[in-house]
Amino acid sequence: MTLKALTDDQMEQFNRDGYCIIPAFLSHGDVTYIKDYYRRAAEANALAAAQDTTAWDQDKDEAPVLRRVPAPFDNDPGFREIFGSTRVLDYVEDLIGPSIYMHSSKLIFKPARSGRRKPMHQDLAYWADMSERQITLWCAIDPATPERGGMELIPGSHKQLLPHEDLDDYQVREEQLDLSQVRPAIMEPGDALFLDVMTVHASAQNRSDHDRLATVVNYYSQPKSDSQTSRYGSTQPLRAPLQQLS
Repeated sequence: MTLKALTDDQMEQFNRDGYCIIPAFLSHGDVTYIKDYYRRAAEANALAAAQDTTAWDQDKDEAPVLRRVPAPFDNDPGFREIFGSTRVLDYVEDLIGPSIYMHSSKLIFKPARSGRRKPMHQDLAYWADMSERQITLWCAIDPATPERGGMELIPGSHKQLLPHEDLDDYQVREEQLDLSQVRPAIMEPGDALFLDVMTVHASAQNRSDHDRLATVVNYYSQPKSDSQTSRYGSTQPLRAPLQQLS
């Protein structure tokens, strides 16, 4: 009998609500490493700017702010050691099965008294042709609260893909949602949110006096296909069933 990483209660919540939170998922050392990695990326400028110039924002008369560090799993061995570890992949396997590939990864930074709101959306809408089983792992590196730009989720909204439009962002029209059902994900550094890619969610504006850093890592159950239009995915498995390795 295979031991499960997720408890029965956590799996029940995930199946019911489309997400579950695992407290203290990352160690203090992991959190410290990721904060330092963000600092090094911001100081170097080259990592994000060379790959994605939209990662940098500059407010009037202020220095540029690194809002997003793309592909840390691909670019940094330490990050890859954390999120490609046996322990993390055991949780991922509980949710998408034993065939696991890297889909995408990034750091998201919301500076104090800034960091715009990300409107309600479903992750799958951004790469709808990658519809095999996948999971988003969102980890708080700083405290994530409603005031500090934390996640907002609609439990049970993972049953169907909703229409998305280019409005404030690529999003669901919020007037078509029952926003009274929105629940905040209040998380401490190191806490993890496992999120179904069909779950409707948003992230709040950072209205606090403190920065908020988070990691987002998405895992996929199939190798990248030559026919897909999305640029995400990998052909190298992080974990594969034994029969695939023989």
